[in-house]
Parts: sequence; structure tokens; C-alpha cells
Amino acid sequence: MSTTATAKSKNRPAGLPDLDRQISQAKTVLRQLRDTLEDLDDRRDLARSKQRNAGKPGTDWETVKKELDLQF
Repeated sequence: MSTTATAKSKNRPAGLPDLDRQISQAKTVLRQLRDTLEDLDDRRDLARSKQRNAGKPGTDWETVKKELDLQF
């Protein structure tokens, strides 16, 4: 065991040397999973909207700008 590893393990209970690191890694994985699920949910909503609006006429950009009082 290296000196650095020995120094780090002196402050931790035996058997739990990597617990903080493992918790941090798990939190990172969970954040990534949450972000991925949100992206998939957005894609599903978009696909449903496209299917629901298929064949319907869209709104031209000039009308949108006028309705929202946008000035470009």
C-alpha cells in the first residue's frame, strides 16, 4: 500500500475506504440518467405533436412575430 493510500485510510473506518467516492460516482450516474430520461421524454412529446399535427397548415413566421410582438 502506498504512503498516500495509507494516509487516506487512517481517517476512515476499515471496510469503508471508497464509500465517499462511490456515492459521488453514483450521484453522477443518477444525474446523467435523469438528464437522459428528460431528453427522451422531450423527444416523445415532440414525436406525438408531429403526429397529431401532421397535415395541418403551419403558422408563417410573419404571423408569429406579429402575435408575439417580436421585432427583428
